[in-house]
Amino acid sequence: MRRIFTIAANTFRESVRDRILYGLIVFALIVLPGSRLAISLSVGQEIRILKDFGYGAIALFGLLIAVVSGTALLFKELDKRTIYVLVAKPVRRWELLVGKYFGLMATLLLAFLIMGITLILTLLLMDGKPDGLFFLTIAGLFGQLAVITAVAMLFSTLASPALGAVFTFCVYIAGTSADQLRLFADRMPGHFLKLAAKGVSYVIPNLQNFNFRTESIYNLPVDQSKIWLMLLYAVLYIAFTLTVASIILERKDLK
Repeated sequence: MRRIFTIAANTFRESVRDRILYGLIVFALIVLPGSRLAISLSVGQEIRILKDFGYGAIALFGLLIAVVSGTALLFKELDKRTIYVLVAKPVRRWELLVGKYFGLMATLLLAFLIMGITLILTLLLMDGKPDGLFFLTIAGLFGQLAVITAVAMLFSTLASPALGAVFTFCVYIAGTSADQLRLFADRMPGHFLKLAAKGVSYVIPNLQNFNFRTESIYNLPVDQSKIWLMLLYAVLYIAFTLTVASIILERKDLK
């Protein structure tokens, strides 16, 4: 555990120095307050529109951080050749991968805190206030990106950063429409195609399990079982994805 914590801490320090991270956060800080001007044109719906816009902005910028950083972590180590020093020490490859993941999640958490506080301040300026559903929605968005970060790190063991980013974006888009994909799979012609499409729809993470935006925007009741499902699903999917990524990394020729 100490080795994993050390790797995570180093990854966090490297990530917060990354100019891309600062650029995304600064952009978010400009976009969220700037949305007040456009929202002011919608009389009577300002708070709902602000929440919807704010959740979307946080999800987008968080996704960019997760994809850009997650798919490039292993590549950076190989490019700088620092990974050869790490694997030569008593550090297992899976510890390196897990440590990198937790370091990146700490970076993402910092970005979420900054963007979340900015959205809260913007709400307060417009006479709105954050409630339990607001924080649950932010937690759900973070859970989505925790899963996507694990997927990005899996692709980082298989492909270049550019290809890994493309694949991760595709998984994210498909994951936000997982239920629709399963309905589409049921309508596929032919037994084999139907089974293949259904198999793909179940392998892709169902990110709709983390979506509480509608409940928050329209103040709808939340089924408590959905919250527990979100937590259980996130833990199991992340553990499975990182296990597969670790197995690939263990067998990967790093020379």
